[in-house]
Amino acid sequence: MPSIDPELRADAERMAAEFAEGVPPGTVAALVAAWAQLFGLISFELFGQYNRVVEAREPLFLQTAGELARSVGLRGVTTA
Repeated sequence: MPSIDPELRADAERMAAEFAEGVPPGTVAALVAAWAQLFGLISFELFGQYNRVVEAREPLFLQTAGELARSVGLRGVTTA
């Protein structure tokens, strides 16, 4: 189970109660962070932020998404 900063615990407990009943607060906080990072990854692609920076976008996406998945405890996620 992911650890959680004590100052974040109240928010994570509220989120768990509202939309993730039974999920530990540390996991809820990790999921929200992963969601925000995934949103940013997709936004960078959609709005051209990788232009002239990253040419191998698919491998970058696969690697990053795999790392995010592992960070929230998903197993068996591999990259090509």
